[in-house]
Amino acid sequence: MPAMVRAQAVRGYRALVAELGGDPARLLRAAKIKSTAFDQPASLISFGAVVQLLERSARDLACPDFGLRLAERQDIGILGPLAVAMRYSATVGEAMRCASKYVYVYNAAIGFSVRADKGEDQARFSFEILSEHGPRCAQMIEHGVGVTCRILSMLAAGRSHPRQVWLPHPAVASRASYRRHLGAPVEFKAPLAALAIDRGDLDLPLGEHNEELRALAVDYLDVHFPARHTSLPAQVRTVIERLLGTGACGYTEVADALSMHPRTLQRRLREEGTTFEDIKDEARRDLAQRYLSYPDVPLAQVTAVLDYSEQSALTRSCQRWFHTTPSALRANLTSPTAAVASA
Repeated sequence: MPAMVRAQAVRGYRALVAELGGDPARLLRAAKIKSTAFDQPASLISFGAVVQLLERSARDLACPDFGLRLAERQDIGILGPLAVAMRYSATVGEAMRCASKYVYVYNAAIGFSVRADKGEDQARFSFEILSEHGPRCAQMIEHGVGVTCRILSMLAAGRSHPRQVWLPHPAVASRASYRRHLGAPVEFKAPLAALAIDRGDLDLPLGEHNEELRALAVDYLDVHFPARHTSLPAQVRTVIERLLGTGACGYTEVADALSMHPRTLQRRLREEGTTFEDIKDEARRDLAQRYLSYPDVPLAQVTAVLDYSEQSALTRSCQRWFHTTPSALRANLTSPTAAVASA
């Protein structure tokens, strides 16, 4: 499925657009986002749709710092249940490491990490866009960095401030604007998005620390939002099985469902030692065996379910997979001997 983000990520959007003289309803329609999603805190929106919404808003409203302005209207509350675990953590570092572990609860398309190497006087918070949206992610990235700065300031009660910010894209707003919003020097065209604070700030104690409440919040996250560490080939296989029979189970459609560029999908599958064609062929093989084990499903329907245009294609595949015809395989799978063997 496409990566999803909680609707709270764009809380305050309509008010900001109206303040800038725009029509939020029109912009939401253009991004194919239902306005009612903002009235349901737990609702989910496609990450790609949110990226499109922020980029279009910045362009149409002639507001290049739109993502940063939206971040200024938000606080830790947009993180939903993750916010509870962070607020009751013992230190800034514990809270931010909690965010790195459970950020998928808020936005399944981003990665967040905390790094504090020995001997370094800085700690870095780094961001990674896990879904592929090319270079037009500037507003989303800047929004994420801006929100992180605000959350850091709130957790540390104003005792911690960014020392440096890195952004992977060229500047889209004025340097004065970045300085005003982020309060730190910004380096553009960096390898990744990140911000640095004094290393010692990770040990700053949080005023609301409550170990029992933090443990309860973490337990809630573990139970209700289990992490998914599914491999990419397994994700591709799941999408293929969902799309087979629709007539739209090609490379492009599967890549789009995973919010990836087709070339990126091809490269990452190659790194995993497989290909899209191999995974699709394996999925077809297993589905053919499953459907052929049901004697009442016509061969024409099995052919259609596997996205073959002709039954002869199914026959050729069965010969390659099982060294027999579909009818002979069905007879073997539905024989009393096969039923006993599978019992």
